[in-house]
Amino acid sequence: MYGRRKMRTRQGLSRIQIITLSFLLAIMIGSLILMLPIMSANGESTDFVDALFTATTSVCITGLVTVTTATHWSSLGHIVILLLIQLGGLGTITLMSLAFFATGKRISLQNRLLMADAFNLDNNKGIVNFVIRVIKESLMIEGLGAIAYSIYFIPHFGFLTGSWYSIFHSVSAFCNAGIDLLADNSLIAYAGNWWLNIVTMLLIVCGGLGFTVWNELIKGFVNQYRYYKNGRGKRLKNTLSQHTKMVLTTTFALIFGGAILYYLFERSNPNTLGSVKNSQAMLEALFQSVTTRTAGFVTIPQANLTIPSVMLTVFLMFIGGSPTGTAGGIKTTTLAVILAEVRATIKGEPEAICFKRQVPRQTTRKAIAITLISVAASVLAVLLMYFIQPGDMTDNVFEVYSALGTVGISRDLTPHLTTVAKYLIIVCMYLGRVGPISILLALMRRKHHANLKYAPGNIRVG
Repeated sequence: MYGRRKMRTRQGLSRIQIITLSFLLAIMIGSLILMLPIMSANGESTDFVDALFTATTSVCITGLVTVTTATHWSSLGHIVILLLIQLGGLGTITLMSLAFFATGKRISLQNRLLMADAFNLDNNKGIVNFVIRVIKESLMIEGLGAIAYSIYFIPHFGFLTGSWYSIFHSVSAFCNAGIDLLADNSLIAYAGNWWLNIVTMLLIVCGGLGFTVWNELIKGFVNQYRYYKNGRGKRLKNTLSQHTKMVLTTTFALIFGGAILYYLFERSNPNTLGSVKNSQAMLEALFQSVTTRTAGFVTIPQANLTIPSVMLTVFLMFIGGSPTGTAGGIKTTTLAVILAEVRATIKGEPEAICFKRQVPRQTTRKAIAITLISVAASVLAVLLMYFIQPGDMTDNVFEVYSALGTVGISRDLTPHLTTVAKYLIIVCMYLGRVGPISILLALMRRKHHANLKYAPGNIRVG
């Protein structure tokens, strides 16, 4: 969205403003619905701040909760939360587009541009087919995830409850929401369950890779099959774009690199991995590395992590997942672009190169802007938390980065937040979902400058 000319609607709203306001509208409507007495298990109206917090964490697919999801909300409340998660995962603009498809209405140019902006695409070419594929593939993956979950949940909870648990947790994992119906300690009781852990991790990674990456991988595997079957088609590595290669490389480097570090940091900690056998310790370390990519499920008590692991978690939460997916953070490609620019600077190369292709200067500028604005937002939020939330500063910092990265893991602080701190975390979750830079662009009027070039200056840095 950054750096792209904005087209205003007849009402005077830019496309970025429509997207950011659509999430805000969904949150407010969800809050009002969740306040209804029939939405709570005890039949009483939920406080506005807790209803607002729950609606925000659902739409912004974060996972932080001030009330226990499994016990506070009624079955109807759980359904509303699931719908809000799905709405937040696919995006409000995507589901609005689905309404156009269902009614057979013509998709206008402005709606096509809105859809392209919602997925952060460079143009609206083929956007209608792309959105249709996104919806179909999302539902397909969530369906497969529900079937996989049902293998465990149905035998243990019965057909109806087990089926509902399977659907809810599949959507929650794929959308990287991390909200569960099992207990008040996430998946800690299932830390040694390999099946649930692997299914959950696969869904988290699928959601975090991004919709554009899926489409390329699907097409690539089809071509790979044709190549091996009859010698026609292209090999997989030749069909993937620079973006997809960058996403896959950075994602798996962070996941497995993080898992190794968590294992090293926590293996001697009796409160986390030190008290379990080696195979389970490796599983939990891998799950921790995956879930910090904005998922929210946990199998390790976050309050028991060592300081090095806390620092690693904050870093991974800040990076997040990949563009056009269900994850938050500054995104893997942003990190990769900055690292490529640093490498080029150190080696004295005139331009940053990734996978034998140049990184456009405008992309580098965008990556730097996103990172600096996100750092500034997180520092400001941490300072505010210092004054409004008593307690351990480590817990406060962890909470802020978890909210801004739409991760949803906590060091047991969320239920104990003050009312003012709850509102701050709500703002952080919203910023994390729509992006701080999108908020700035929505609030500011972009000036169109003449095509002028100024003489270069001479500034010394470093």
